[in-house]
Amino acid sequence: MQITVHKTPTELLGKELLVGKEAPAARITKLDNTKNVIGMIAPNLQLLIAIPSLKTEVCSLGAKKFNEMVKGIRKLSTIMITTDDLEFVKNYQETECIDAAELVIDEERQFAKKFGILIGEGKLKDRLARAVFVIDREGFIAYKEVVSEVTDEVDYDACIEAIKTLAAEKQKGHTHENWMSV
Repeated sequence: MQITVHKTPTELLGKELLVGKEAPAARITKLDNTKNVIGMIAPNLQLLIAIPSLKTEVCSLGAKKFNEMVKGIRKLSTIMITTDDLEFVKNYQETECIDAAELVIDEERQFAKKFGILIGEGKLKDRLARAVFVIDREGFIAYKEVVSEVTDEVDYDACIEAIKTLAAEKQKGHTHENWMSV
């Protein structure tokens, strides 16, 4: 897949994921420096927000906007993923009062590669493309947006609408867990 970075065509590395397909598991680093896995099946809906760098105005504003928009949505785990350094992200979370989402770091670029959003060249090489993924409770990608120009914002309203629609649906049960009952 290709995006533009300041209007320069830029290739993304990793396999492009499609809506309706199973979300991969990816290991990330939490702000307490422990490792965790995101993606795949989970008890809550997951909103995974890929942020190129919280040091930029567009990314910072987007993080704050999503933080406000997800407040009050029950059974939603909101995770903002960046490649910024640990100390900067800790300070950002504290000073900007990010309290409705968890900020994490993709140190090994596992999330970026598995979700097909690793910028492979140019001045943002090894950063994440700006993207959002909504993973349903069965572990499938229910909504995704990879922004075509990295300096543009995501469609916040469409993303939140997808989450609210999914939150209203009754949980179906994961078919991978039911294979023994056949």
